[in-house]
This record gives sequence, structure tokens and C-alpha cells, in this order.
Amino acid sequence: MSALATNIGLSSDSTSVTKISAHARIDYILRFSKQAILVIDESDEQSAPISGQFLASLPEQHNAAYISLSAQFNNIQIRCRIIEQLYTGELFDPEISLAVSVINLAKKSQQAISIVFDNTQHLSLQLLHEVTQLAAIAKKSNLVVNIVMFGSTRAGKIVADNKSLFDDKLALLSAQSGQLLSTSAAMFKDTEPKWHFIKQNKWLLGLLFFLVAVASLVIGLLQQDSFKFSQVLMTTTQEEVSLSQALAKPQTMVLTRSKEKSAVEEELVKVSAAPADIYFSLIHPSSEPTIKVELLPASPADIMMAMAEESTENIADTINIAAEPVEVYQTKNIAKHNNSTTPLMVNNDYYLARSGYVIQIAAFSELKLPALFIDTLKGVEYQVYQRLLNDKPLIVITSIIYANKAAAELALSQLPESLLNRQPWIKSLEIVNNEINMFLSSQ
Repeated sequence: MSALATNIGLSSDSTSVTKISAHARIDYILRFSKQAILVIDESDEQSAPISGQFLASLPEQHNAAYISLSAQFNNIQIRCRIIEQLYTGELFDPEISLAVSVINLAKKSQQAISIVFDNTQHLSLQLLHEVTQLAAIAKKSNLVVNIVMFGSTRAGKIVADNKSLFDDKLALLSAQSGQLLSTSAAMFKDTEPKWHFIKQNKWLLGLLFFLVAVASLVIGLLQQDSFKFSQVLMTTTQEEVSLSQALAKPQTMVLTRSKEKSAVEEELVKVSAAPADIYFSLIHPSSEPTIKVELLPASPADIMMAMAEESTENIADTINIAAEPVEVYQTKNIAKHNNSTTPLMVNNDYYLARSGYVIQIAAFSELKLPALFIDTLKGVEYQVYQRLLNDKPLIVITSIIYANKAAAELALSQLPESLLNRQPWIKSLEIVNNEINMFLSSQ
């Protein structure tokens, strides 16, 4: 801007500013500072009379060009109109800047030139800068080139936004007061409401709101899922069963038949079996008919006991026993056969600390005494001891002890034919004692 524009500070109160003619101010600037002039008028209707007055005041020797701009004109069209009005028939390049082409033509004719623009708000920033440069170059070249533009405040805002391009090259003039205007004047500030920015960027703001809504929805779902997972899960109130504690308790429920029987069903009494009862029932099961009972749901302790047992016995068999204490070295066992009992004495002490030979008559791995076999032992002197076979208790029936092997062979030949068919054989007491000791150490 010119020195006049920077030194004169216009007040927003128009009553404090002395009004002078805009035409007089234009004539003063063109005569002394020789800058390009932009006359700002808030009313588009008043710019045409002012531009007409300026053209009418020009002397006849002035070569003048008047361009009424519109939004449809491009830069090349505007350059062509200016050159055609100033220098008819001259060849020129419309793509060259006006600061070059007009100066070259002005040097040939040495004639004063005046270029007047109306509706300058439609002039592009490039052409606005070209005409200001044209005035500055003509001043340095001692050529008379007057550039006067008339426009609305929108043209002034273009200059204010790019004031570094127009410093000391362009003078802003008020059409109402005739005073110089500064680029920092209030009329050049952006007075558009804030919603104008929203209107221009509505798609960007819409996308931003959409992303915020999606993020809020995702965060809400994540919080809801984390709340559900953080809730304490309801578990059954069944107490945990310790394997050691369950095995330490009596595990077998034995059903005994009551003496009184009704016409519909028999009353069953549940009795807890002691370890001695379980051991005795495994060695000598009852020969009574099996009582079919209704199976009850198994408890955790029953399941663990069933897993620990390897017996192939039928779980539904009901046995009636009388519990007796089991001795480690001597156990009294009773086998029932046809409603009569034959006592069998397991006498491990009979074999201990002695020498000689015995005849092994039979051994029972399933811990059962067949009824027919008991009949074959009538009239035969025998003894019974216990041993282990595959980590299972085994009852072995032998003859009495003979001092030497010859005596044992003689007794073997005198056994009944029913026992000889079982192929008994002679065994030394050393082997028998070893088997007994292994059985006793496992208890």
C-alpha cells in the first residue's frame, strides 16, 4: 500500500472523517503517487456512475480501455479485450502478462494509457497482480499508464488476504468518503457466520459424527460384554470329594433280608460294611439266592470306589454276612454248601519254621470254593495257607507235611482219583514259606 494508506487510519465512525470527492482523490493519486487504484463501494449500483465520471474526465489524447467484468470471463479473454481496445490491429500473445505486452506497445506509441475495470470482484488474483505490476513498471519507465478499478468489498478482501503482493503498488479508496482504506479495515474482515463453515464442510462433519457414533456403539458393547463376564458364575453347592477321605470311609452298602416279609415286597435294611466284612465277603461269598433290588443313584464316593476295584463281581448281588475280625496269620472262614458248613482253617503258622515236603492239591485264584470240590476232600488230611498271585490273594490247599520227598510221593499215589485228576504235585516247604512271607509282607 502507499504511504498515504498506511499513515491515514480511518475510524469506524464515518462522522469523524471529512468526506471528499472520490473523483478528486483518484486524480490526486494518479498525478503524484501514480499507483493502481481500487475504489471500494459496498453498493454495486454506485460503482457504474463513478467509473463513468472518470472516463468522461479523461482528455482526448488518452488511449482508454473500459472492461466491465463478469464471472464468465477468463484471463485470456480479458487480456484480448484490453489489447484490442488500446491497439487495434496489433499482434500480441494473449498468454503473456499485461505487464509485458502493454508496456511494449506503450513504448512504441508513447501515448498516455488509461485502463478502467468495473466489477473488479470478478477479476482473478493473477490479473489483479498483473495490472498493479503494469502501473509500477510504467512509473519506473516514465510512461503514463493509469489503472483504475471499481468493485465491491469482495475485491478488497482479495487484496487484504494477499496484501504482501500489493504493498506500495495498489491504493484502496472508499467510494463513499473518498478516503484511503487500510487492508486491516473492518469491512475486509470475514463477517460470515460460523455456520457458513459448517455448510462448506458438512460432508466432513457428517463423517466425523458417524465415526464418533460407531466408536460409542463399540465401546458400549465392549463394556456390556465385560460386565457380563465379570459377574460371578453360579456354581453347584456340592462339596468337593477328597479321594483319600472317601476311601477311608466304609464304601460298600450291604443289603440284608429281614425275617418278616410282606405280601408285596421285602424290607431291605442298609448296613455299612466294615473293611473286615468286605474282605470276608470277597473270599467266601454267600450261596444264598440273589436278591434283586432297585439300583440307587451312585454317589461320588461309590464311583471312586468302583473305579478302584477290579473285581468282576455283579454289583447287584446281595450278600448276607456276619462281620468277624480278620487275623493276619489265622483267619476262620466258613463255606456253605447245601445248607451245611465245612470249616476251613487258614493256618500259615503250620508251615513256618519247618522242613519237608507237601502235596499241593488245589489253588483258587477267584477266591471261591466250589461245592463239588469240598466233597472230594472228605477223608483227606489237608492244610490251607495264603499267598499272592499277580498281586491278588490266593488260597492254596495242601496235604500235611512229609519228612522227605519219598514219603510225599507215596502219599500222592494214595490220593483219591478225583484229586489225582487235578494233577497235584509235590512242593518243598522252602517254597511254601517264601510264598507265605511274601503274602504277610503285603498286608
